[in-house]
Amino acid sequence: MSASLRLGTMLLAVLSVLAALPARAADDDLPSFRNRGDDEKKFVTEVGIAIVKTARWGPTGHELDSYKIEPTRAAEPRKDLHIVVSWKGGLKKKTFHSTIVVHVRVISEKEWEVLSIDHDEDCKAWFGMPAQANMLDLIKKFNR
Repeated sequence: MSASLRLGTMLLAVLSVLAALPARAADDDLPSFRNRGDDEKKFVTEVGIAIVKTARWGPTGHELDSYKIEPTRAAEPRKDLHIVVSWKGGLKKKTFHSTIVVHVRVISEKEWEVLSIDHDEDCKAWFGMPAQANMLDLIKKFNR
């Protein structure tokens, strides 16, 4: 009886860890900054949702609130893509807002390279905050 109890406890622990992993969009669904296309709002919406899904493990009901593209004062041609996305938490369904800044280097009008991503949100739960490695992997996928 105690062996089956231990097995059940281990199975529950493994399932709990798997449920807590951040949900990630499939690589095919991610937009590419190397070929942004013509529909800017759709592109920015996909970028914002991909970042929120990487940062949080249970967001639902994603919606683009606003976005703005600003040039920077760097020597190279660079821009900052400011995005605000609203989403609902996975457990309590409370609405939260993520403020995202994607720092890009402009190669051409339709081709950018992501340098870094700043992500902040009004949900301050101690669990589920993005691991830096997840954001670095996302940057690599955006630049494919």
